[in-house]
Amino acid sequence: MGIRSQIFLIVFGIFFVGIFLSYIVAERDLSKTLENQIVLELRKQAELASISIGPVSKLDSIEKADMVADRIGGSIDSRVTIIKDSGEVLGDSNLSTSQISVVENHSNRPEIIDAKLNNVGWSIRYSDTVNKELLYLALKGQEGVGFIRIAVPYTYVQGAFDGLSLSVTLIAIVGLIAAFFSSAIAANFTWNNLRELENATRGLLKDQKKKNLKALPTQRSDEIGSVARDISEISKNLRTQISMIAKQRDQFGSVLDNLGEGVFVTDNDGKITYENDSILRILETSSSVKKNIRDLNIKALKNMFENVDKEGRFDYEFQIELKNGDVKWILGSMNRAKTTNEYILVVHDVTQLRENASMRRDFISNLSHELRTPVSVIFANAETLLEGAIDNKKDAKVFSKAIMHNAERISGLVSDLIDLSRIDYGELHLDLKELDVCEIINTVNRSHYTSAKNKGIEIRFDKCDCPHVLGDKAAIERILTNLLDNAIKYSKANNGGEVKITTKVIEDSIKISVKDSGNGISDADRDLIFNRFYRTPEARASQKSGSGLGLAIVKNLAISLGGKYGARNRNKKNGSIFWFTLPLHSK
Repeated sequence: MGIRSQIFLIVFGIFFVGIFLSYIVAERDLSKTLENQIVLELRKQAELASISIGPVSKLDSIEKADMVADRIGGSIDSRVTIIKDSGEVLGDSNLSTSQISVVENHSNRPEIIDAKLNNVGWSIRYSDTVNKELLYLALKGQEGVGFIRIAVPYTYVQGAFDGLSLSVTLIAIVGLIAAFFSSAIAANFTWNNLRELENATRGLLKDQKKKNLKALPTQRSDEIGSVARDISEISKNLRTQISMIAKQRDQFGSVLDNLGEGVFVTDNDGKITYENDSILRILETSSSVKKNIRDLNIKALKNMFENVDKEGRFDYEFQIELKNGDVKWILGSMNRAKTTNEYILVVHDVTQLRENASMRRDFISNLSHELRTPVSVIFANAETLLEGAIDNKKDAKVFSKAIMHNAERISGLVSDLIDLSRIDYGELHLDLKELDVCEIINTVNRSHYTSAKNKGIEIRFDKCDCPHVLGDKAAIERILTNLLDNAIKYSKANNGGEVKITTKVIEDSIKISVKDSGNGISDADRDLIFNRFYRTPEARASQKSGSGLGLAIVKNLAISLGGKYGARNRNKKNGSIFWFTLPLHSK
């Protein structure tokens, strides 16, 4: 289909749809207007008829009522019906007396139902009595008795619609003629302009030179000129786009270079055609492009290449020895690309994962060790009691105390493990609010007064700066409790030993320090004491009980509260300082 035919169909279609919609809207509005006008006129007639008839209750016979209906219907040239409240027809200007006596009850007529409710009602429906479509209006009679109904043929409205249809038809014919000529002129004009643009574009496709670009009608201000300018701009940007594609290719290579995973690409013979920086860093080797993967000083890569040639894909975990003597664990995955038949090797440094797995094994080992001793004590004491010691009250009391003491150790260990697990998995819900940290410190101090006094240790709290903090009261109390327990446990007893607590505001946080009078912490232990189950050699050699989880809880709670933690030795005195920070409450 040519462009002229397309323009003609488009213009005609739009015009036809517009005329059709206009006709529908006009028909709807005219119908509504005419109906409202007729209803208004019929209501006036019904009101006049009601005045003329008077109360319907006075019409005591069909003959009398029919005579009144005939007289009024003849004067207003409309059908007039007089109806009782019960729906019985008393008179009708279009029916004889004998016909009225057999007419069905009118109580179910829509206009009568509406008139009962609203004093007036109307409807449009087909009348079986006169075999016509009529517009009925019913009005409640005087004194609220009976109904006066006026009806006119609906042909009044249909006549107006017929006139509207004729007008629309004439407009449509004129529109068709206008659409034909306008589309023909527009199509011819557009076709000539497009032909000119087509010829210039063909020349541009054959040879993208400046003279062909100048042949495009870019100076025009209409749509053809806009299209010509777009084509000119596209042609100018072709070389730029090609350059951008090349640049994006280089950027993609750069992305591969900065991936955490190392990548080697080789051909069918094993010759390396591509490498990224990550693989050189992971394998700690120099550039290997153009070398054969078999010739690298890594036997595992040679084995992977030989296996992937048979199986299509091969995964392998291996280790390499570094220049400093350390060992690095590598997870490699090699497969063959289906499209290029090249071999792609991707390697990951899994040394840290290996170390984490080792830490988990150590954790289980430490946990087993910590549980073995109290469980063994409980078992031995319970066995002794069962063998007869229970009959000796003094021995039974000793063994029972031992059982209770070790049960408490197990309970405390399990409780600490549960707390650490809740913190690790984010199940510990902190109630962060404004708190007076000095009040919390005093509360914890009072709870440790007896244990410190029994050991001959004095707890001092030097309250320097104590602004309010944003934190969770229970978590802060737990941190201070663990630090004070350790400080009292490892401070020298009965020799002027003391535990000192200080506070200091540093920028937007407060630093709380707990200073003991023990033997201090060695440099080797300082970075490990906050690990789970870690205990210093001094603590392991002594008889002091402990699971090695207290400082791990301090570490995790401090981080959860948005603070920091640490430990160091005191400068001039023996002992160590454990500290943590809390964010200040911003008002």
